[in-house]
Amino acid sequence: MNQIIIAAHGRLASGMKETLEFFGARNIIILEQTVQETGFEAKAEQILQECAGQNCIVFTDLYGGSVNQIFFKNLRDHAFHLITGMNLAMILECAFTETDLDASQLKEIIANACRQTCYMNDLLTGSGEDDD
Repeated sequence: MNQIIIAAHGRLASGMKETLEFFGARNIIILEQTVQETGFEAKAEQILQECAGQNCIVFTDLYGGSVNQIFFKNLRDHAFHLITGMNLAMILECAFTETDLDASQLKEIIANACRQTCYMNDLLTGSGEDDD
């Protein structure tokens, strides 16, 4: 089973967890970096230690953000998958996959989520990149 960890700035992780639970996902761990929060780095390492031996997938919000940087540093000492630029579609797919996801499968999930990101106004007008 995949252990999902969502780490983000502000209350984004809480909101994402609440939405995932709306769809039936369970057992989601969150970690939030807030102005009042202290010891984020130690808490991140503690969560990773507690999840040792599991197929742990950490989702962060911003590629260059402090949250992602902290988890990136931990890749040297802990075995887990780190995905940044998270969105609901990719986390849902991971949360409901019953088998352990490997790097290849996670890259495909990321690619699928990227394909779902689009400027919807183009669909209404019939214009888009393919129109030449």
